[in-house]
Amino acid sequence: MDRKDWNRVALTAAVVLVPGGFLLGAALAAQRLRERARDKDALADPDSEASPPT
Repeated sequence: MDRKDWNRVALTAAVVLVPGGFLLGAALAAQRLRERARDKDALADPDSEASPPT
């Protein structure tokens, strides 16, 4: 394969793989933000089910 073919392969790989990486990163970031919000809510509300009875 000559250089032109490799350039096309690289471009195709970038077009196919990069958007998937952005979607995966966004999904992981959203999951982390939801977990942090849930943890903050559990700390703010002492009467919630997340805290053990004292």
